[in-house]
Amino acid sequence: MMGRWPILLSLLVVSLAPSAHAQVASSDGSLAGTREVGLLATARLLSTNYSVDDGRSGFGGTFVMASHFRSHFAVQGGLGVAYSRQEGTYYRPPLFTFTPTLSLILQGSTASDFQPYALLGAGYEFVRFTHPRCDCEQSKSLGIGNAGVGIRKMFSDRRALRFEVTSQIGPGGPAFSVSTGASVFVGGPRGIVRKTLPRPPERVRPEPPVITPAQPPRTVPSTTTPPTSVQPPSPAPSTAPRVVNLPTYLNVPAGTVILTIDGTKVDFNKPTWRDDAEPFLDELVVDLTSDAGERIKISVEGHTDNIGADAANITIGLDRARAIREYLIGQGISAERIEIRSAGEGAPVAPNTTALGRQQNRRIVIRREN
Repeated sequence: MMGRWPILLSLLVVSLAPSAHAQVASSDGSLAGTREVGLLATARLLSTNYSVDDGRSGFGGTFVMASHFRSHFAVQGGLGVAYSRQEGTYYRPPLFTFTPTLSLILQGSTASDFQPYALLGAGYEFVRFTHPRCDCEQSKSLGIGNAGVGIRKMFSDRRALRFEVTSQIGPGGPAFSVSTGASVFVGGPRGIVRKTLPRPPERVRPEPPVITPAQPPRTVPSTTTPPTSVQPPSPAPSTAPRVVNLPTYLNVPAGTVILTIDGTKVDFNKPTWRDDAEPFLDELVVDLTSDAGERIKISVEGHTDNIGADAANITIGLDRARAIREYLIGQGISAERIEIRSAGEGAPVAPNTTALGRQQNRRIVIRREN
């Protein structure tokens, strides 16, 4: 039995070895191509093959290493170690189990924050115990199947919390393991950042009605009064997003506004922008990823009108800035080059007493920072 242990280790190393395909960057923002390394605390209900009913509980830990070949597919190797006191049983204390396994994982997309998964594989159970008749250490080993389910919750781009329930199925009855801990993702595509949806505001604020002031009655000029010249109306200011061309803002100082998305492109009660603003963001991405602009750092500042509490406006302003940053990162801009902040309602460019003024104040401003 012990001669199969090197064979299992060899299979584990081969399955988790880096491959050329695994290094290809993922286009969906997932963690495909990375290696996951985790350490989990484990509680076990031991198999009756080497335990008795009143001494089946054990505890220990599990080390796991997985290779994520696809967003929904991974291969995981694990090594579990458990200790049981076994007092008053045939197997006197201490009793240790060593459980190496190799499993296939089918999971929710690693581009998501919440990833349920199922695993199925095989391995070996190695048991060390003290035999009462000779008062000497003995060992036994047996092949097992490994099956279970789990949940992975991302709390950053490359770190996750895990909870897992598995069963090690072998002769003499199955063992059951409950594990929880943390894991990190290493290697894989450079600068990988998962795509996450911006957090919606906690409450939807109704837009107040627009009050149109009464118009004075129009007077008809007398026929004896010479007609007055009529001035053509001044053109309304453009509400399209403004972009400063790259050659211009390459030579401007830090703090210069290079893109403004005003209220006509920003929804009143949402942190996102409207689709017709994306071409301007894409134009900015092209400039910032060029040879001339790849070292430029920017800041994204979200603004709101004065409807609602100041704290809520700070939050929605930050959500608007965060949504822009996530979009730019998804298009290839490094996260280290983008700073976000919120001015809330504190920096209006128009009076908040009219619907037009409030619309102008709901805006996103992008500046050069270096």
